[in-house]
Amino acid sequence: MKNQILLNGDPCDICSRIKEIDENYFITFNLLENRFEVHSCEGGDTLCLCLPYGQLDERTLDKTRRTRKENADKMIEQMDRENELLRQRLKTQAIEQIREVIDENK
Repeated sequence: MKNQILLNGDPCDICSRIKEIDENYFITFNLLENRFEVHSCEGGDTLCLCLPYGQLDERTLDKTRRTRKENADKMIEQMDRENELLRQRLKTQAIEQIREVIDENK
């Protein structure tokens, strides 16, 4: 893996604790993208997750657990619920703005 540094240890022991989630997981630091990544030695493309954090900590483990393929259906359902709430909120705001314009023009 060109431009990647394989991490074997870190202050919070995330590199070894991530193996509790999946024994095939390992963490690298991508020098080109300047980010931490979770990979799996299972399958062809090893990249599983790009981490949005500048350091390895408990958030890394939480995000890795949440984004596992076994949780994909739950994640999609949650995104659908959140998108529906957002659509409703935007619709309500649009209706309120239209009412304000109508009231101003009376």
